[in-house]
Amino acid sequence: MKKFLVWIVRSPDFTGDSITGHREHLQKLREAGKLVLAGGFADQTGGAYIIQCESIEAAEDLIKKDPMNNASEAFYQLKEWNAS
Repeated sequence: MKKFLVWIVRSPDFTGDSITGHREHLQKLREAGKLVLAGGFADQTGGAYIIQCESIEAAEDLIKKDPMNNASEAFYQLKEWNAS
């Protein structure tokens, strides 16, 4: 299983309306055994989470389902991460 870092930066137009859905999405990933670690940045500019999947395509599919992943709320960046 590969690990992927999802780096999130809030957009200038961030409203916070998607936070509840975002947290629910992370909980579903946790329950499915795909979420390794998640948290917000102390300065409130965004956050990050680590997921484990078979491929980058599978990781992309998971983050597309995150309600906060739209340009009006936040910018998402996905990187395969060789973390142990």
